[in-house]
Amino acid sequence: MIPQTKLLSRALLALAAGNVALAALGGHCPPLGPVLPAPTNPASQDSVRSAIQDIADIFQNITNGLDATGISIAVKSIHEADPLLELHHTPGTLNPNGTNHIDSQTIYRLGSISKIFAVFSLLQQANVKLDDPVTQYVPELLELKGETDEVDDITTVRWNEVTLGALASHMSGIAADLVADIASVPTDWTELGLPKLAETSETGCAGVLGLAPCNRTEFFRDFGKRYPVYSPFTNPVYSNAASSILGFALEAITNMTFEKYVKQSIFDPLSMTNTTIFNGPQKDAWGFIPVNETYWGSSLGYEDIAGGFYSNTVDLLSFGTGILKNTVLDSAKTRKWMKPVTSTSSSGLLLGGPWEILRSENVTKDQRLIEFYTKSGNLGSYNNMLCLIPDYDLVITILSGGPQSSSNLVNLALSKVVQKLLPSIEDAGKAEAKQKFGGTYVDVSTNSTITLSLDDAPGFAVSNWTVRDVDVIKNYGNFAVLSSNPKGQVVTVRLYPTNLSSGCHTAWRAVFDIGSPEELAEQEANLFWPDSSCNTWATMDRVTYGFRSMDEFIFSLDAGGSANSMNLGAFQVELKKNA
Repeated sequence: MIPQTKLLSRALLALAAGNVALAALGGHCPPLGPVLPAPTNPASQDSVRSAIQDIADIFQNITNGLDATGISIAVKSIHEADPLLELHHTPGTLNPNGTNHIDSQTIYRLGSISKIFAVFSLLQQANVKLDDPVTQYVPELLELKGETDEVDDITTVRWNEVTLGALASHMSGIAADLVADIASVPTDWTELGLPKLAETSETGCAGVLGLAPCNRTEFFRDFGKRYPVYSPFTNPVYSNAASSILGFALEAITNMTFEKYVKQSIFDPLSMTNTTIFNGPQKDAWGFIPVNETYWGSSLGYEDIAGGFYSNTVDLLSFGTGILKNTVLDSAKTRKWMKPVTSTSSSGLLLGGPWEILRSENVTKDQRLIEFYTKSGNLGSYNNMLCLIPDYDLVITILSGGPQSSSNLVNLALSKVVQKLLPSIEDAGKAEAKQKFGGTYVDVSTNSTITLSLDDAPGFAVSNWTVRDVDVIKNYGNFAVLSSNPKGQVVTVRLYPTNLSSGCHTAWRAVFDIGSPEELAEQEANLFWPDSSCNTWATMDRVTYGFRSMDEFIFSLDAGGSANSMNLGAFQVELKKNA
């Protein structure tokens, strides 16, 4: 007879397990990243076209009340010439100096999307590493002076500990800004309880409100007066000044002005003909200028490096496509760059250099974790977003400006686009993958067979896997003799692409998920961290035989990219795809 305490314990555990969300649908734990190849022709899919119409309807509802605010939204697959989606709203109330019709050529101010370019430019330098101390390139930082002679960890940045990468990822611990000092705003701050300042405590520059833009000399004169927020590599603190310093480093490394280098090495190769840095477009009529917007046409001086760019939808789509296609930065550097550097106090946000990496598990049917590499930008009434989705080879741009523009508006627009479009893009990827890789593969001579099929879960489902009359999945516990996994548990197998290919061959990897969804939920209910049963990163490539992994699948492709055979290296069999 089972004791009452055990019965109660089991009941509580079952109740807790019922509320556990597993890593992906069915308890599967896919590798982070794409679970199928990105669709190369999503625009041809009915589900994608339907989603685009739904987004257009939502856009109409969102913009109905925007009487003085303009907004442009676009989505592009890097595999197609034209955008999948392009929506623009021209408000009824317009500044007569700007455009009277917003389209893909309309120029906005980018704000902090500008920060990507300094980091990108440094990554292009063959002999420069992000782990290099910034003082190697900007030694003047060691000469910064505070307001007093007091030098300690509270008053003074340890510049020799600050690297280029720390500045890129907001991990330097330095002050957020210099030009955004409210003492520069011409008003009587003593009425709000602040003391009257001496002239040496005011920058006297800002680039707006009638003040001259701040120059490099003024930066080095005054930035030492700003106390650090943390020691380097302690916590992320958003810093505009950090991007400006990276710009100074780039100038020292290349012996070119920041503007000239970026134009030559990024704008020109990517045909970004309407993107500028320190000055606006040749004609104001090319831009959307909100009524009473003070930042159009004004320069922030050196801080334009961090937030002063001008650009449009066409150019930003080209930039995002260039990143994902490795057009002006090699693939190894791009892969390393598009990874998190640090976490934040939000579980849905990681930081890169300078990526703001959003993470979600509720966008697609398979409920897996997807990362969105974004950079937001806000300047005056301009609020914008560049979003790259590497799992699907997509670029999303959102540009907006005006009194009703806000980061909340941009975040809402991004969410609506992602929530509506990505499920259909996932379906498009499945439709292409099914045609190219799905089906049954057979080797009659060894009586070997395997079937790849698709459902709502991530990747391909692997079934009917028999080699030389042996049921591989049923016998997985016997293969895994060196594993600590308990025998006799349910085993399911899913197949996922890697990024490894050579000629007409491409490599995929299988993941053996151990345990039923109920067993996994029960396990996770007892532990304090989410997705505790999802450890694919540590379990891949574990069972090998004769130097070849059991989870290794290598497809041979025809000229159209469709599989015609599959090689199982550990089993030394080649299976042909049934017609």
